[in-house]
Amino acid sequence: MIYTIAFGKGGTGKTSSAAALVNYARMQGRSVLAIDADPQANFTYALKGNPASPGLFDILTDRAQAADVLQHTQQTDLISAGLNLAAGEQAIAGRPGRDFILRDALKDIRKKYDLIVIDTQPDLNTLLINALSASDAVLLPMQANSFSIMGLYQMQETISQVRRFCNPGLTVAGIVLTKYKPRQTLAQDMRESIVQQAQAMGTKVFDTYIRENVAVEQAQALQQSLFEYAGNSNAATDYRKLFAEMQI
Repeated sequence: MIYTIAFGKGGTGKTSSAAALVNYARMQGRSVLAIDADPQANFTYALKGNPASPGLFDILTDRAQAADVLQHTQQTDLISAGLNLAAGEQAIAGRPGRDFILRDALKDIRKKYDLIVIDTQPDLNTLLINALSASDAVLLPMQANSFSIMGLYQMQETISQVRRFCNPGLTVAGIVLTKYKPRQTLAQDMRESIVQQAQAMGTKVFDTYIRENVAVEQAQALQQSLFEYAGNSNAATDYRKLFAEMQI
């Protein structure tokens, strides 16, 4: 199963959710591959990878095969991002079949893993299209505010186009509300609007939400699994509930 974690706005907890998913699956004894498709390389850092090593850019530009750039970190197997990935879109811009490079690159290794998790940048570009074209499902982490709702409309259009031209089987696993404040009236009102939009997309808002918690950033700064660093924290508890609801 290949999941892309995506949203058309920054700061919505994409990387935190991707890292939590990787580490939770590993705790369950699953074989997991993480792929960082964001040139900022935050996912690579959080999983204690090396952004200077060959990674996704080398795959996209035919410098290496996927199996040749795998990093084996303390947390997971990883295909890293680095600063050179920012040039990746321009490098493949005129290439026929550019939207399917990652999908094709993973064919030889995907059977080795129970789960592959792709973290993406907020920009709607060729890197995101490659991730969605390679995936079985997309998880949308977002905050309950008006700017995120605008980002949700953008994601709906992008997913619709990918289904039409690249990956008809792509499903939306659901929307997870992050940094959520359940007692805040505005957040509750926004949630209702998001539920309506989710229904229009043919998906749902998960009952489980992720509460704002400093332990998430602390674990990432220390390059540790959230579940090992602060296993009893609100965020760790919430992510466990989310993954149970996702039936991963």
